[in-house]
Amino acid sequence: MVRHAEVHNPADILYGRLPRYRLSSRGRKQADEAARFLSTRRLATIYTSPLLRARQTAAALTQYHPDVRVQLTRDLLEVRTSYQGEPNSILKPGFSFYEPKRQEADESMEDVWRRMHRFLWRVARRHPGEAVAAISHGDPITILRLGLLGLPLTSQALHSVVYAERASVTEVVLYENNSPSLTYFNLSASVG
Repeated sequence: MVRHAEVHNPADILYGRLPRYRLSSRGRKQADEAARFLSTRRLATIYTSPLLRARQTAAALTQYHPDVRVQLTRDLLEVRTSYQGEPNSILKPGFSFYEPKRQEADESMEDVWRRMHRFLWRVARRHPGEAVAAISHGDPITILRLGLLGLPLTSQALHSVVYAERASVTEVVLYENNSPSLTYFNLSASVG
């Protein structure tokens, strides 16, 4: 699981699922760093969220894997929230997109967990024994981590585990008994 790289966001808003949010110049460097990190892996395919920033991060991976097919999937989308478009200044300690939901159409953490879990098991069935890359977003990747570790799907838990930073890689290995192993690589820390 690869989180997309840094986004060009001059208005400093919660861009969520808003269209046309592209990678910043630093984000392109971060995506290149993630691509180099994964360059030695033999990838069967690359899955990506359909949002521009994720597709651009996936494109960086194809520099090292030019023959690998890129597939869009809505399962990897950012969280659906009515807070998108709001200023980032609302993100203060204790803030939550999830508890309580602002509008009925907003996703709960359980909703995000179900779609990310569905994606993971579908990929495991389609690509047994193979490695794939999946480009998604911070909360969905971190919620997947919570669910795989058997931790509660709460905002408190979300902020108590390793949060997927931009251009980070969360390696998920599924064993025959369906038990997962998770390893986290924060690659963006070295990109200036």
